Amino acid sequence: MTTPAQHRDAPPRSRSRRRRRLACAALLALTALLAGACADPEPPSLFADGRVSVGVKNDQPGTGKETSYKFAGFDITVARQVLAGVHAEPDFSSVPSQDRSTVLTHHQKDLVIATYSITDKRMKAVDFVGPYATTSQGIMIRENEAATIRSRKDLKGKRVCTWEGTTSVKELDKPAYDDIEDYPQHDASLCIKDLQDGTADAVSTDQMILYGFTQEKDAHLKVVPGILFGSANEYGIAMDKGHRADCLRLRDALRDYLTSTAWEQDFAISLPSIKDEEPHWQTDFKPTTESIDRLSCRDHPAP
Repeated sequence: MTTPAQHRDAPPRSRSRRRRRLACAALLALTALLAGACADPEPPSLFADGRVSVGVKNDQPGTGKETSYKFAGFDITVARQVLAGVHAEPDFSSVPSQDRSTVLTHHQKDLVIATYSITDKRMKAVDFVGPYATTSQGIMIRENEAATIRSRKDLKGKRVCTWEGTTSVKELDKPAYDDIEDYPQHDASLCIKDLQDGTADAVSTDQMILYGFTQEKDAHLKVVPGILFGSANEYGIAMDKGHRADCLRLRDALRDYLTSTAWEQDFAISLPSIKDEEPHWQTDFKPTTESIDRLSCRDHPAP
């Protein structure tokens, strides 16, 4: 039988356990509080005031070109259509290819919609919504050279211009194309000048961009349909990391746009040369909704 003295000297085991549980609960609560205090909340929405700064190309007819302070092209149309889906309007300004990621990570632009190909490496630096278009890398030549440059082998020893900050430069740097004398210029307009004055024999970048140049008045340029390089490029709308809620809203708006009749109408208006020259342009240049889910708002492509 336990005496009162013994009871005081030896607290019940249940009381000790209860104290330990209370201590653990307090520690967990403190840990959660500290974690919450240290966590970075998502910044205000990019669309909060209804205006969004958008970096675009200014020297690519058909996709993004500035004339008399007005921008036109398929990228420009996509920006307006998709941002309308989140009740915002774009403020456009030009961005060079090599600066497309920098202007986002340095918070100089909210979005970049500038024929920006989605790659695994780029997905680690910025978030993408897309693709909104797909295209293969091709070749553009002077119209009067159409009889002499018709296949890949005809490019042997030819000078081919590309421009900095593009996947086209990296593709032609591969050993498989060592017989081509490729060289980079600062931007697209310089490559076009080189081609027209004879400094370059051809220009190589995405076909979607090349076809746009052939639409210029008195351009006398031609895309060679049978010459392609690498795998298809997929264009995305880029933003800085940390805006996943905005990213998902844009993804849904893009999906709605792509599944409407507006996408094909807008594409044909901006790039009639593709509609006229490529019989399967709807399937070759229009992405699937599955690809949007696989590549949008992720740090790497979904399986």
